[in-house]
Amino acid sequence: MHVLIVDSSVEIIGRLEEILIEEKSIRMISSAISYEEATKSLKENKTDVVLLDCSLPGNGSLEILKEIKKPGSKTSVIVLSNQTNIYKQEQCKLMGVDFFFDKYYGFEKIPGAIKTIAAGKKANN
Repeated sequence: MHVLIVDSSVEIIGRLEEILIEEKSIRMISSAISYEEATKSLKENKTDVVLLDCSLPGNGSLEILKEIKKPGSKTSVIVLSNQTNIYKQEQCKLMGVDFFFDKYYGFEKIPGAIKTIAAGKKANN
């Protein structure tokens, strides 16, 4: 699987890469710190999973989510947010987000979510 990490914090990207490097189902990890970099990567690569910071500058997160979740898309999305209110979670679910985790305290849940996504993709092939 190819995982794209989209976050405006280089430190968060580094921490996520450290967590993901251990996952056997992941063959490629790339990152983007802006809407522009993310959309470029999505166009150039077949991305299976996007780890998306929910608070990119300029409402970029919602725009990226709209790009990712176009009809027919098989890309899974894990949203990371430091705003874990119920309204935000419901809004993301309505837009097709697969998982929603607290950006600072939910990191330990990410490997399990990746395994669940990988198992689902394997079952669909």
